[in-house]
Formats: sequence, C-alpha cells, structure tokens
Amino acid sequence: MIEKKTQQALRLASAAALFAVAGLAQAAGQTVAKDPETGALRAPTAAEAQALQGKTASGRQSMAASQPRGLLTGKVNPAPVYHRDGTVEQELDESSQSFSVAVRNADGGIDTACVTGAEAAQAIVKGKKSISKTAKVHAHEHK
Repeated sequence: MIEKKTQQALRLASAAALFAVAGLAQAAGQTVAKDPETGALRAPTAAEAQALQGKTASGRQSMAASQPRGLLTGKVNPAPVYHRDGTVEQELDESSQSFSVAVRNADGGIDTACVTGAEAAQAIVKGKKSISKTAKVHAHEHK
C-alpha cells in the first residue's frame, strides 16, 4: 500500500516537472516588449510585433547574404562530400576563385596581377591596394 502511494506520488512529481519544463520551453520562445513608462515587460502591440518580425527577417537575410555560396549550386556553406575511396569533394566559393587584374600605373604603363578572391581584386581596381603590396598575388609571370 505504501509502495503504491510512493509510486503515485513519484508519477505526479514527474508529471509536474514535465509541465514545468514544457512551460519554460514555451516561455523561452515568447516575444515581449518593455513598457517605456513602467519598464515592465508586456506583450508587444501589433505594430511592435511587426517591426520586430521585420528586423529578425532582415537579420536572417543579411546573415545568409554574408555566408559563402558555392559557385556551381549557389548553396550557402556547401558541405564536403566524402566518398568511399577516401576522396573528399568540396564545392568552392568565390573566395577561392582567381582573378586577373590590370590597372594603369602613374607613368601610363599597365600593371597586372592574379589575385585570389573578389575582395582582393576589387581593392586593386579601386586603388585601395597596390599590386606590389597585395598579399594574395600568385607567383607566376605576366606578359
């Protein structure tokens, strides 16, 4: 009899714990606004909720736009493919692409370089970096 009551009490306690955990998990996903007058947390108005939703969506878009995309498929952060024979296939992104850049120098001649990555190429074209000082210049002869 005592054992039965103990088991029932344990079941009730574990059920209560599950409900508490479920309540915490649900509360962790709630959106609230801070009242400017009282400082108390409250449910956001429709306009506040819409503004917050827009901010999170644009944040996701800008984060996705800043992630490297595969040159073939356009997938964000393409995962490597591991083959049975031990080879690994990896779709490259623009950061590994080589660019040939030519700029006119002060005496009217043309300086050329091959650089890795679009940012390095743009920096040379816009004059932010000189070809001689570019860190990612390939070591081969230009004619």
